[in-house]
Amino acid sequence: MNIEKNYDFCKRLLEVHKKDRRNFSLTKNDDEFEFVSPVKIIIEKDADVITKTAAFDFADYLFTSMNVSAFVQSGGEVTDGCIKITTNKDLGTSSERRGHRISVSDYVLIEGFDGPGNAQGLYYLEDVMNLRQAPFLKKGTENRRIMFVPRTVLSGYGMDEYPDEYLNLLAHHGFSGINLWIKDVNESKKGYLNFTDISTRAAKYGFDIYVMSHAKHDVYPEGEEAQKYYDKIYAEMFEKFPFIKGLTVLAEAIDFASRDTRIPKGVRKGFFPCNDWPLLLKMIRKAVDKVKPGVEIILSSYNWGYQPAELRDELTAILPKDTILQCGWEMFEYYDLDGVKERCEDYSLRVAEPGYYFRTEAESCAKHGIRLQTISNTGGKTWDFGAIPFVPAPYRWKVRHEALRYAYCNNNLRGLCDSIHYGVYPSFITEIAKWAFAKPMVDLDEMIPKILAMHFGHEEIDKIDLAMRKWSEAVANNVPTNEDQYGALRIGPSYPFYSGMEGVGDGEAPPQDKFAAHKLRPGMYHNVYKYCSQGDAGDVRIPKEIATFEKEKQLLSEGIELLESVENKNEELVRLIGMGKFMYRTVITVLNRKHYFVLDNKLQAETDEEKKKEIITSMLGILENEKQNAIDTIPLVEADSILGFEPSMEYVTDRKRLEWKIAQVEKEAEMLRKKIQ
Repeated sequence: MNIEKNYDFCKRLLEVHKKDRRNFSLTKNDDEFEFVSPVKIIIEKDADVITKTAAFDFADYLFTSMNVSAFVQSGGEVTDGCIKITTNKDLGTSSERRGHRISVSDYVLIEGFDGPGNAQGLYYLEDVMNLRQAPFLKKGTENRRIMFVPRTVLSGYGMDEYPDEYLNLLAHHGFSGINLWIKDVNESKKGYLNFTDISTRAAKYGFDIYVMSHAKHDVYPEGEEAQKYYDKIYAEMFEKFPFIKGLTVLAEAIDFASRDTRIPKGVRKGFFPCNDWPLLLKMIRKAVDKVKPGVEIILSSYNWGYQPAELRDELTAILPKDTILQCGWEMFEYYDLDGVKERCEDYSLRVAEPGYYFRTEAESCAKHGIRLQTISNTGGKTWDFGAIPFVPAPYRWKVRHEALRYAYCNNNLRGLCDSIHYGVYPSFITEIAKWAFAKPMVDLDEMIPKILAMHFGHEEIDKIDLAMRKWSEAVANNVPTNEDQYGALRIGPSYPFYSGMEGVGDGEAPPQDKFAAHKLRPGMYHNVYKYCSQGDAGDVRIPKEIATFEKEKQLLSEGIELLESVENKNEELVRLIGMGKFMYRTVITVLNRKHYFVLDNKLQAETDEEKKKEIITSMLGILENEKQNAIDTIPLVEADSILGFEPSMEYVTDRKRLEWKIAQVEKEAEMLRKKIQ
């Protein structure tokens, strides 16, 4: 087995074009155009940097992926077999940002509404030829539009790390904005960050820069002194960095000094639609407009779903009309778990369609003329499995994509936040999203098998497609409880097991790198289910959750078996199987933890010594099973260094953390054995 070192996965994220995609046994049809060496790529003499960058990138694509040589030329006559790229503001239905028209005859003409439109047109040609496995294009004219602008992301390469090749890869997958979670000028949550450097390099690929401040807003936004305070935070930032396109105000993060007397006791101000949020937004707008008028200001109401729709609507009614409201998609939605009512606490594909929180926010925005964005996580990842690069459940994502299309058409939804701090790992999942979010719309049921075949092979595509349907159903059976999404689901099989604890701070966390932006909290490892308000944990909830996770485990296993039976596995399919096994072992940890919790509760209540011994013996059996689960996970993380990694937390499950887990479980077992000696 080839053993990867930590961060080796980064090398894969620097490969923009895959080598030798061309199938030389294929010949073009009569209605197709073929790129033949040498291809002349003509750009305008005054072409912008985005168009120039994309043109040279397309030449590299033809050479690397299709074995066709090409060169870029500034100006010149159109000849048969060439491709010309030009900007055109009159494209009919495509006359909008990132829109483009492609005309294929004896040569190819790309007309972009803007530089990013030119680039997206070229990337689209790559997508079509990748599916065709040859440098052939169907003749005709096609007008295309990108539905959601912006689509913003954080880095999956490493928190706030954006090498040029990774930026290029993100652009190819349809993303258009970079979010930086900042603390101050040139300072992110991870430390020093050169904003200008990132912006200069990102601009070549058509990216807009958005910032989200985590600075405390502890001065009430009223009066001249307060204005000076907010000028210092925002006016100075935009004066030094005028390239910033938008500012996201994350309600939860800034600890706003609201004076709203309606805030319930025990509720943080950032978790409530305070009636003086407009004062803060107006003061921020005034500060920013002093140096750069027109900056997009986005109010992220993340975590307001706990509050009644009427209160949220009252706030939306008084927001400044140039505000963009950003809300979650699925959070806070209730669902039935075999008769038990549970709530989607955080980002999850269990609820693929929009929840009540999104629907009511969308209705309110439409009523009051406020623009709308949503945190869709369509970069491919949720907290269903926090320590894998993306959730390989294409048919579950399809449900979300189609619901987002509906929201585009019916709720005036125009922007997406495609990822939070777990970032984006471009994959077949992000390719499906890119196809889903363009017009004319494609049939995703037809497109998904084609994309799967392109990545994993055509010979046994029916088997691969069935496996992905199994995994999609499996993820639909994930149970997104707060305890598990902040526990075993988030970090994987290195999650520790502790018993008999009453205090929130008890229990050690797995060792973590000191430069991780988000620290694992010891409170994640206490006897968690005791502190949940969702019903009687021991008698009602846990058995239902166990049954549902068992179903997920079985479906994952069936998918793994199908994929392992494929005769000729390419490298990407081998890694996909490894990811499936990591998911399977994570679910084992979740199940073991729930069984362990139930037995521990029985142990605390039992008074008969013989019955106590029986319970402890069963608990020891679970610990032994979990120890073996950790041992069996080690080869998976060594074969693929992306497994167990999350950009803001760094490595949470790798050999080092799994060996720590094994030792922790052994120590826990020894403690229990002493009770029955």
